[in-house]
Amino acid sequence: MATILITGGSGLIGKALSKRLLSEGHSVRILSRTPKTGSKIPEFFWNVEKQEIDDKAFDGIDHVVHLAGIGIADKRWTDKRKQEVIDSRVDSMKLITNTINKKAIQLESFVGASAVGIYGMLTSNKIFTETDKGLPDFLSETCELWERSYDAVSINSNKTAIIRISVVLSKSGGALKRLLPLFKAGLGSAIGSGNQYMPWIHIDDLVSVFMDGLFKPDFKGVYNASASDHITNKLFSKELAKALHKPFFVPNVPAFAMKLVFGEMANVLLLGSRVSDKKLINTGFNFKYPTLKEALNEIVS
Repeated sequence: MATILITGGSGLIGKALSKRLLSEGHSVRILSRTPKTGSKIPEFFWNVEKQEIDDKAFDGIDHVVHLAGIGIADKRWTDKRKQEVIDSRVDSMKLITNTINKKAIQLESFVGASAVGIYGMLTSNKIFTETDKGLPDFLSETCELWERSYDAVSINSNKTAIIRISVVLSKSGGALKRLLPLFKAGLGSAIGSGNQYMPWIHIDDLVSVFMDGLFKPDFKGVYNASASDHITNKLFSKELAKALHKPFFVPNVPAFAMKLVFGEMANVLLLGSRVSDKKLINTGFNFKYPTLKEALNEIVS
């Protein structure tokens, strides 16, 4: 059994991944600004802004999963906030890499998070693959810097995988946590034109992708983590209302209203293209929830 260090371990994905790893007999450690003693998963101190870390967290580790980073859509995008979004990802990785180098650790694997936002905030007919470039906007540039921060650790890892995450569907948090109260009240609606695509993945399938990244020998390089079921925001909204047995009649939220409230950040919701999962499928990966209907029925049941 292996020992895995997870950054961002207290987030939605980190918690789900830790639970799966523990269930399979592995040891997990997480980094925290305010580590608690006596918790089921050992927690170790770090402070990214001050580049401080308890390097005991790295003693005897076999793998590292890097999920740390403040929420892209948690606050309006001021210049200061944009820099914080980038720094939380890049500077945290710098601290991890420096510690691994200092302790001369050779990892079995390193798995880093990224996002399908690397293809940019646009709606098009193109289905983006891992080799495609998108628009040079803030979201795309952030993801590129995020992925580039992983280059240095590859020297100290037998294999490296980067997972480009799409919208994560889970009953424990994420996008649905914000949407469910409205839809349960029968007030759910599409956003903007509703024609923007919405790449998505069920949390259980995403955890399985990360598990492959950790332990599958040939699983290396960059992968889109997105279900094959390409859906628009309007179709997603209809399916969610249907899964909750609620009506779907409220007019779309106008794009101008979204931009008034959220500014540039509104484009994360108003725009979206399809991404290909063929590279992931070609590794032999099988989705537990390949369709949106199956995913939503499991979550809201």
